[in-house]
Amino acid sequence: MAPRLVYDSAPKPSILAKTSPMNDAATDPLTEIRHEIDRIDEAMHRLLMERGAVIDRLVAIKRTSETGSAFRPAREADMMRRLAARHEGRLPLATAEHLWRTIIATFTHVQAPFALHVEQGSDALAMHDLARFHVGFDVPLVGHTTPARVVEAVARSSGDLGLARIDADAASAWWDGLGADGPRIMARLPFLPAEGHPAPTPALVIARPAGGAASCEATVWAIGDEDGPDAALPAEAETLSAVRRGGKAVARLVAAPGVEPPTPYARPVGGYACPAG
Repeated sequence: MAPRLVYDSAPKPSILAKTSPMNDAATDPLTEIRHEIDRIDEAMHRLLMERGAVIDRLVAIKRTSETGSAFRPAREADMMRRLAARHEGRLPLATAEHLWRTIIATFTHVQAPFALHVEQGSDALAMHDLARFHVGFDVPLVGHTTPARVVEAVARSSGDLGLARIDADAASAWWDGLGADGPRIMARLPFLPAEGHPAPTPALVIARPAGGAASCEATVWAIGDEDGPDAALPAEAETLSAVRRGGKAVARLVAAPGVEPPTPYARPVGGYACPAG
């Protein structure tokens, strides 16, 4: 008689179950962390798209005959101060600032397209870095050889911005084209200066203001020959740039807190929120 075969019906552990990547993933802490990062990345992307939808509503509400730049330096300064106050952890503050600046500039450009006119001169690369740090890559840059040409370009535009380097010894009083109904100084960069900042070149943002967009924690003044060469300034006033002849300052660009003129013939040409820190 042939031997009888007996089958054991008890379940056996599966070889596939022991080596399944799905089972490993359930207990692998690195995979769990990557899933958490993916969840955060997706949430950030969805929030950016949600912000875009809000901007669409804003554009629909603001379709008016308003002229001037969509740049809102007072609001941006408030946002940057809140950003710096809550910031902590491994991510460098400058990286967070750059991300937020890019988001702000890009959505501003979507709301009202503009170009950024940049003084190049001897520090062209540094000025290019400063511009890209603050507006990202969606806003077009237009280079100019002198700050006076930057002012002229902004004056001809309907809402462009300009970027002029703060130069202690200026070749000319380029700020003569600022003030009255023309472009004005509206911001000072960098706003969150710190050692090792990736875009540390000091510069002024020029625009044609719209509504109550400007911030004048510090007022900027043009001082010329009327006050006399090297006219005395209040202790709190800061000379940003000066044109010198024979060792004397014959034209100066000066910033001072408040709205009181630092000299009798000083002419206001803008203002800015004081940089943090």
